[in-house]
Amino acid sequence: MKTYREELAELHHRRVYYILLAGAGVLLLFSLLDLLLAPGLFREFLVCRFTGASAALLLILINYCDRKKTIAKATGFAGYAIVVLITLAMIHRMDGANSPYYVALILAMTIYAALAPLTPLQTLLSGLLVVILYTLVVAAGDTSRHDFLVGMFANLFFMSSVVIIVATQSWADTRARKREYQLRVQESEAAEQLARQAELLEQEVEKRSREQAASEARYRLLFNQIADDVVLVTAEGEMLQANSNFSRHYLPGQPGTGGSLFDIIPAGQHQDCRTLLAMAIETGEPVRNRRLSLIRPDGSAMEAEVSASLLRRDRGITGVLLVIRDTSIRKKMERQLLTSLETRRKTETATILALAKLSEFRDFSAGNHLERIREYCRILAGELSGYTELQDVITPTFIEDIYHASILHDIGKVAIPDRTRPQAPGAEGHDDQAARRHTIAGGDVIREMQEESRGGSFLGMAKHIAYFHHERWDGKGYPHGLMERQIPLAARIMAVADTYEEMTAATPDNPAVSSHDEAAMHIAASSGLAFDPMVVGAFMTRQEAFRAVREKYGETAGDDTRRPRRPVSMTEQGRTRLQGHREDKS
Repeated sequence: MKTYREELAELHHRRVYYILLAGAGVLLLFSLLDLLLAPGLFREFLVCRFTGASAALLLILINYCDRKKTIAKATGFAGYAIVVLITLAMIHRMDGANSPYYVALILAMTIYAALAPLTPLQTLLSGLLVVILYTLVVAAGDTSRHDFLVGMFANLFFMSSVVIIVATQSWADTRARKREYQLRVQESEAAEQLARQAELLEQEVEKRSREQAASEARYRLLFNQIADDVVLVTAEGEMLQANSNFSRHYLPGQPGTGGSLFDIIPAGQHQDCRTLLAMAIETGEPVRNRRLSLIRPDGSAMEAEVSASLLRRDRGITGVLLVIRDTSIRKKMERQLLTSLETRRKTETATILALAKLSEFRDFSAGNHLERIREYCRILAGELSGYTELQDVITPTFIEDIYHASILHDIGKVAIPDRTRPQAPGAEGHDDQAARRHTIAGGDVIREMQEESRGGSFLGMAKHIAYFHHERWDGKGYPHGLMERQIPLAARIMAVADTYEEMTAATPDNPAVSSHDEAAMHIAASSGLAFDPMVVGAFMTRQEAFRAVREKYGETAGDDTRRPRRPVSMTEQGRTRLQGHREDKS
């Protein structure tokens, strides 16, 4: 690639023709003004103008003969100087500063600076040279006249302004030319690098092609022993060669060559196949794992993964090699794996539910207690997910996790000794402290489960619920006296759901502890005291959903699955929350 100076010299050489032609044209066209402005000097000026035009034509010839382009700058500047000197001579003959031909000098400077690829300094010097010469020529006249001085300084001001303008434009043009050259250099280097890489690739393909030609028999044997279906096609889909597996699966009894690949592809996927072939040919890179359907001889469709690679021989494109892999077996295994995982998930969930139900036997819970609790939690979490401040927290995964985690909230009650339970004689004074320890016991058990399962799914949330679902918004709860947002969100949701369940679940000893409206009033009154106001707001919005859950999982008097349960006023949790409510009112 040529250097910047070499390119600039060529550009200057080409532009000199335009500079000289423009200079000659300006000289001759201004002769029309001579008739109007200086008719007495018309003949003299016409001779000068033709002389300048002839000199310009001579310089054009000189520039044409300059094959090495070494004197283009001098030739262009000579033409510029001739026009300037002839114009200055006319100005001197036309009363100096009062001559309007200073405009011709401005025009000459503008044309020269615009066409010649000059540097800002060269443009500035060429313009200042004209200004200085004009000043000397005008100063040779009668400078004592006031109007003469005014005209001279006005003309000098305009000429100096033009010099500054064209110098600024020259700076911008020079900068743009250098930037363009740098970009072309970078583009050329990138093209050379790509060419080298392409050449290396071609060399590799040539090498492999020669090796393939030397062992054609071995290649054919290997080609036919490939476990996948392989076919070589043209860009139009014509089959050039197919291995034995492809022929057996799609073209039994046929030669496997000469037919069209599109004959065994459904019409709706012809365009997908054309796109695959075009990508492989245009990019030259392998295109992997594209999904296509192929038609078997019996008319059934088979889903397959197709990979395409461009095959070259002797620097020419032989075709596109397609490797076709039947995905039906893999998909069947994937479905079996998903079914197995789903079965395992359901088994784990059922096991944990059974474990939670065992803890309810120790607490004399109402039937379907766990089913209601997890539905209540899911309803509240679903409502809260629509709150702007919680949209990033309560995701579908959060809702699914709290649905499963909520059933373990009271698993720690299995650790309460029988002697401290309210129904054991003489244990009344120890019931509260023993019952309160169930939160720590339950959280510790779930923490150990989580560590054993290496952070399994919802166990982290279940641990927080077990530890903190008896904490209160005002900090008067237990076991740690956390308050407000120190309490995990899942535990704050659980607190509302558990209180509603405690107040509304029927037992043999207490068939109707509280109505829905009474429980709702209690929860609303405890907003900001026992419960998170935002969770209470979600509860008030979804009251009808809570009613529906009660109806769906409610108990009948003859339900044999119901277990005896203490009245809510006698449970530790019920006494704590109701007592807290009375304290809040007082």
